[in-house]
Amino acid sequence: MSKSLISYDAECMLETYTPGALASGVFQEMQPRLQYAKKQVINDWKNGHQGWIGCIDDRQIHNRIKALAQKNRRYKTCLVIGIGGSDLGSRAAYQALQCDAVGMKLEFLGANTDPDEIEQVLSRLNLKTTLVNIISKSGNTIEPMVTFAIVWERLQKVVGKKAALQIIATTDQSKGYLHDFAKKQGIEMLPVPQNIGGRFSVLTSVGLFPLACAGISIEQVVNGAKSMRNEILKQKTAGDAGRFAALHAMAMVMQQRNIHVCMPYHSKLEGFSRWFRQLWAESLGKKYDVNGSIRNIGPTPIASLGATDQHSQIQLYMEGPQDKCITFIEVKNFSSTLKVPTTIKEFPALGFLSGVQVSKIIHAERKATSQALSEAGRPNGTIMLERLDAKNMGALFFFFQFATGIVGSLLDINPYDQPGVEAGKKAMYAILHK
Repeated sequence: MSKSLISYDAECMLETYTPGALASGVFQEMQPRLQYAKKQVINDWKNGHQGWIGCIDDRQIHNRIKALAQKNRRYKTCLVIGIGGSDLGSRAAYQALQCDAVGMKLEFLGANTDPDEIEQVLSRLNLKTTLVNIISKSGNTIEPMVTFAIVWERLQKVVGKKAALQIIATTDQSKGYLHDFAKKQGIEMLPVPQNIGGRFSVLTSVGLFPLACAGISIEQVVNGAKSMRNEILKQKTAGDAGRFAALHAMAMVMQQRNIHVCMPYHSKLEGFSRWFRQLWAESLGKKYDVNGSIRNIGPTPIASLGATDQHSQIQLYMEGPQDKCITFIEVKNFSSTLKVPTTIKEFPALGFLSGVQVSKIIHAERKATSQALSEAGRPNGTIMLERLDAKNMGALFFFFQFATGIVGSLLDINPYDQPGVEAGKKAMYAILHK
């Protein structure tokens, strides 16, 4: 059996709970419910309701993405315009894999209507050498579409009638304002699948096209996701993804631990923690369960970064309210072999670090933080990656997506809708119309 790309160490999740609350025995008793939850997630895929599990098999769209990126390789920059699921996934992947980028530089806009940010980004772009990827399923989301309208106007002033040739619209393939606009202007389009919500779309053309433009191997990203899927499907309870999901669902229900921290110990995964934050919050924060009963349930995800936030948040996690679960993400092998120089001996208290690889220090910081939290009765777990590369990133995205689906089933809620978001959009439209 091939070695898993990702492993989840849950020892400090299990051992820090009071007897009878979330001990290993209770977790074992939950196995039938967990098996059923996995089956539900798989059935949503098999019956066509959810496509995020199978989209990684679509070679036709993968070939089209690569061909389209190759066709536009003359551009130096790709400006990605999107918000939420149309933005956070490609941002996270690009930050993690930027050292592998051999193509266009990616710039991002559309996640906010901050006029200063829009002007700042556009002021540093040469629009003549910029490909624009506007991402919106409907074409009626205010933030990205306002940004796109500004870019479209400026692009027309710079390149004239050829502006449409510098735009790729990732949108619904049969309807919607952006679809209609792209068709009218002769803009090439990529599909946003009907049965995949934005926060589950990182492994579709939404996330993969910007990566292809950057010259990052989307085959490796997809292969990593497939590897994780195959591993999950082989396990009765979805393996480590199922364990991760079950422990967090049980912590919420049995101990009211509703604050879930994602704390990677690698700066290039800071964007990933923000992607997780949307996935977890929007999928699992629901007023009603699947039977229509009011639950007002859901975790509050926190995006954090180790070791930086040891000096800003750990005090709270260590001694504050007992309402949190912390998940560390550790990358075993860093690219750099940087060592602490001998000049550190100038500072007597730190002289023992002379010649030590810096990667060993950050590993020790993660381990020490986990140990201290555990001794204080604070549950935490660690997701381990061998290295930060395209294949591991694909696996990491899929791991969390599947875990999210399982938590939704365990809590008897629909993890794929977002009625609260839609209510906010309607209110914003009403205010702006006035």
